[in-house]
Amino acid sequence: MAGHSGPNLAAEDRDNERAPLLHRTDKHQTDAATESRRRDHGDDGTAGAANDDELGQLDVVASLRHRRWVSLIASILLITAFVVILLLSGVLSRNRKKSPKMDTSVCMSPTCIHAASEVLYNLSPDYKNLDPCTQFDTLVCEGFHARHDIPEDRSSFSTASIMSNNGQTTLRHILESPYPGDSKHSSFSPMNLQSLAVSTDEGNFILMQDSYNACMNETTLKTIGLAPLIDLISNVARSFPAADDTEDVLQTEDYTKLSDTILLLEKLGVTSFEGLYTGADDSNPDVVIIQAMPAGYNLPSPEYYEEENILKQYQSMLVQVFSVLLPTDAARKSAKKLAESVVGLEKKIAALTPPPEDRQDVTKYYNIVQVHEAGKIGPALGLDKVVRGLAPADYTLDTMLLAFPGFLGNVSQVVSETPKSTIQAYLIWNLIASYSSYIEATEVDPIHRFNNILLGRDPETKSERWKTCLSYVDGTLGWILSRFYIEAAFSEAAKEYGDQIILDIKQQFTTRLGELDWMDEPVKKLAANKVHNIDQKIGYPTKSPNITNPDALRNYYKGLAITDSFFDNSLSSNKFSVNRTWSALGKPVDRGEWGMQADIVNAYYNPAGNEIVFPAGIMQFPVFSVDLPGYVSYGAFASVAGHELSHAFDNSGRHYDENGNYTDWWTNRTVKEFSKRASCFVDQYSDFTIEGNNGKPLHVNGRLTQGENIADAGGVSAGFAAWKKRQGTTPDQSLPGLDYFTHDQLFFVFYANWWCGKVRKEQAINYIYTDPHSPAFARILGTTANSRPFRESFNCPVKEPTCELW
Repeated sequence: MAGHSGPNLAAEDRDNERAPLLHRTDKHQTDAATESRRRDHGDDGTAGAANDDELGQLDVVASLRHRRWVSLIASILLITAFVVILLLSGVLSRNRKKSPKMDTSVCMSPTCIHAASEVLYNLSPDYKNLDPCTQFDTLVCEGFHARHDIPEDRSSFSTASIMSNNGQTTLRHILESPYPGDSKHSSFSPMNLQSLAVSTDEGNFILMQDSYNACMNETTLKTIGLAPLIDLISNVARSFPAADDTEDVLQTEDYTKLSDTILLLEKLGVTSFEGLYTGADDSNPDVVIIQAMPAGYNLPSPEYYEEENILKQYQSMLVQVFSVLLPTDAARKSAKKLAESVVGLEKKIAALTPPPEDRQDVTKYYNIVQVHEAGKIGPALGLDKVVRGLAPADYTLDTMLLAFPGFLGNVSQVVSETPKSTIQAYLIWNLIASYSSYIEATEVDPIHRFNNILLGRDPETKSERWKTCLSYVDGTLGWILSRFYIEAAFSEAAKEYGDQIILDIKQQFTTRLGELDWMDEPVKKLAANKVHNIDQKIGYPTKSPNITNPDALRNYYKGLAITDSFFDNSLSSNKFSVNRTWSALGKPVDRGEWGMQADIVNAYYNPAGNEIVFPAGIMQFPVFSVDLPGYVSYGAFASVAGHELSHAFDNSGRHYDENGNYTDWWTNRTVKEFSKRASCFVDQYSDFTIEGNNGKPLHVNGRLTQGENIADAGGVSAGFAAWKKRQGTTPDQSLPGLDYFTHDQLFFVFYANWWCGKVRKEQAINYIYTDPHSPAFARILGTTANSRPFRESFNCPVKEPTCELW
């Protein structure tokens, strides 16, 4: 799941896929600087709320109730039939040889039957004849591929997507139901709050629901149309005027107006040439500093600017948008010319952008300069003036992190040679790309259609409106929504079990460190201290804010105005988020903050905070349950936990000490031995391929995915060891119908089941270019090839792991 993904922001800005459609320039609620210091687990990026900015009608309540009854009756019949099949299969296979330590009792609880049925449905029909040592992805997931289609409004679908869908259903019911005043099953349920707290809690709930309802009011949105977006466009045009029908390039006297306009956009949450954020200083992680990261292009990655067909469609879309949304008649008549020049400008910026593997490498992006020096390096952009306008008035500007100063200098030079009319159109386009999803008008439909094309979807596909609005609420008032989500879908028992699993993982990882012969003893001791110091955050935050405390939530969102206008709410939320980001300057880093809402189906490691974070959304069936045999939760969730912990020692995380300081704390010999072993992962995963646009193989970027691949191997290793130790004192029952596999083998079946999924070709290519995670099939095949216990449990001819570190 994510970690030090480098300075470039992916954040929650992923349209519920791992990568954005257009390389979105809006910042939303999640702090980009925080995101740059996280490694997430990288399922299909599916969060607990959909992020598709699409439309649809709500189902009629009566229809929903009817369908629920039909579904309930059908489910009862199916489960009954399935139990009969399982019992028969148990009888037929009773004589099969069992592992000597394998508990032969079978768990027949509804939860166990459900888990077994999911796995059996996902397995290949021919699973008994396939070679697990070379075809484990097919063995575990072929049934999933056969019975699941990718929904029209999505570009991928996986086990995590199913979990996300379940979470969305819960969240939708919360948002469309009255305040749950009679709920009392947890300590912070409404019935268990004091009367004043109940009043505050209900007020928070109404605020959240008002935001959702404003988004759902399509009639009003269509009536308002483009008007609020046009007002913002006019503001940008006034801030940076450009004469019509001229090719006048930017002059020195124009620099101030350009930096003022960049500042205007930043205050609206819109990035332009450089991404500007605040976050912990890698070398002094208790201090918040200003950070500037490469930005400036709107397609998903620089490679897209080399695809002639894509550029043609992109330019055509811009012509349609510019012809109606540029601020003057003359500019609108020049839409074709301006679209071509904007694409040309973005293409130049994309060519100057460092590769993604460098943008997530702290040794390459960490560069501290004086703020005034940034102004000298890129004089046309005037970043020193921009950050001065964003920082609190009482904050003394001193130094900042400027990633890749050469990029800033080169972009400044390009901009200084660009016509002002092009720069104005480019700035307006960044604004439109960020705010068009907040309006309903046919004039912005070309953007939606182009996004769909990029992701391999039908151009006219739209998500149901409730998904869009749920995602919006999760991104703006997410901690209030999280409060009601955990009250409905997460238990104290689950939190305690998650804590136990992670403590088990820590213990096994520390034991493993002690066994390594390539790591010097002083480094081992420091590494063990680092593991011990890792802060594990489970389920939901109890600080910054404490989401179980209604007053804390009210104070957290104090100053955020919510009205019946969806566009005004979006504008207010973006400004609120920007202000929160920059008001952190001059204050110590808040280590109680989380970078993901509680409903998100993901997890992350933050090296500067030396913390691993597991939202309640990922601690759900079928990857986690207190009511299932240990090999289920340890095979799936514990491997996730081990994955996040392993990020503390991957090619990026290893640079941070036990307190989160970016420093050299390894001996030269240990670094040399680590690098030798880590390079094995680069070579191994670079051999995996998918089909490219031209029909030729497109190789996985082994350097970009190195940290995630190391973490996958370390996660499974620690998860398996933790489960085996736990099993010694708490033997597991068997699951019905799965007695073909030993419990050791089932550990890996449930691990791989987490990665079952499908992806459209266009999105798969996008992932290769932009995503630090390998394709799901490679994460199954590569990780199992790197696991000695896997090879031993399936009696593979070669027991030695292909690559091994932790």
